[in-house]
Amino acid sequence: MNILEFFNKRKNEEEKYIDKTTGAYNRDYIDIIEKDFLKKRYAFLLIDVDNLSNLLNIYGKEFLDLILRDLVSLIKRNIRENDKIIRVGHDEFLILLEKDGNDTNYLGIAEKIVSKVAINPFFIIKDKVKITVSAGLYINADKEKSFEDAFKKADKALLLAKEKGKNRVELYSDRSINLIDRRLSDIKEAILENRVICFYQPIFNVQTFKTFKYESLVRILTKERKIILPGMFLNSIKGSHVYKELTRKMLEFNFSILNRKNINISVNLLPSDILDEDILKILLSLGKNLREKVTIELLESESVSEYSKLRDKINTLKDAGYKIALDDFGSGYSNILHIVELSFDYIKIDGQIIRKIDKDSISYSAVKAIRGLTKELNIPTVAEFVSSQEIFDKIKELGIDYGQGYFFKEPIHPSEIR
Repeated sequence: MNILEFFNKRKNEEEKYIDKTTGAYNRDYIDIIEKDFLKKRYAFLLIDVDNLSNLLNIYGKEFLDLILRDLVSLIKRNIRENDKIIRVGHDEFLILLEKDGNDTNYLGIAEKIVSKVAINPFFIIKDKVKITVSAGLYINADKEKSFEDAFKKADKALLLAKEKGKNRVELYSDRSINLIDRRLSDIKEAILENRVICFYQPIFNVQTFKTFKYESLVRILTKERKIILPGMFLNSIKGSHVYKELTRKMLEFNFSILNRKNINISVNLLPSDILDEDILKILLSLGKNLREKVTIELLESESVSEYSKLRDKINTLKDAGYKIALDDFGSGYSNILHIVELSFDYIKIDGQIIRKIDKDSISYSAVKAIRGLTKELNIPTVAEFVSSQEIFDKIKELGIDYGQGYFFKEPIHPSEIR
């Protein structure tokens, strides 16, 4: 083999480990790292793009790939030559910070990357797009027995960063991560002891002021009978088996209420819930007379890779009698094509816009445009976060069909439903 053939062979071998979209190493490169894991010394920095699914919905995968490519370029400019960046998920990257024996400030490197991303303008065509990232840092990854064990600890630190509000770095420590593990344990216990309940917030007809239906809002009771709101526990369990069990319990609770009270309700589900065969089976097990009393509010907080399957599942649920609503529409990222293709029965306008509609002309114009679209498509609208007479007057003026919020009534215990 001559020198040219040698270098060409080496180049081809290296290229098979490169992610063609971003220029980072691909997942196959982990096999190489794992072989030398006990010989090399790394700190693990795991980075995940915050709310990328929202941008995916409006721009599509092709343009989002360009942002990920620019993100990798930015990260490379802020790490050292011997550090490595591996694309381990669609929008998740593992940075291996090589330990060189110097007193390196790994937390400083991580914080620098997060802050640089937050202030850097990314561009899609002519649109300037702002993104943020969350990061989990495990400095002592080299003390673990395997790559997988080290990765899990970095992943737990990342989860904590997401839970604390995103756009931040969390450093792995047994103490901080034990809080997450303990929370998981508490939720498991609450599920086993039937301490999962739902409160119900009425949704009113804007014209008649009569209750149209109730939105089911999950809660957990502590052993001392204190109420824990979902913001305190949902983010830490999403994607886990515990989340699935909580969803099962939530549905069972709502079904029991439907059997006792003559009301219509809405329940919140993720696309992944609808794609889950076990959850789908539970939904279809409900009697048809009760299924017709339920609206499933589809949350857009996660990306959907199996869109055609989701559409088929939604059609199955609609054929079974369920109504389907799109939640939080108008946050700036919803894909209008989804509205047409998925044939939603209701559109819920994002509360963050509604709450400013009486003071902010842009919010008012956005709601007006949404109402124009839904009127053209003959889809009823629901306004969330209606908290004052002034906001109510605006949504009534724009012809919004239904409203919910503290102006009408706060969430109530099921025993208060009349």
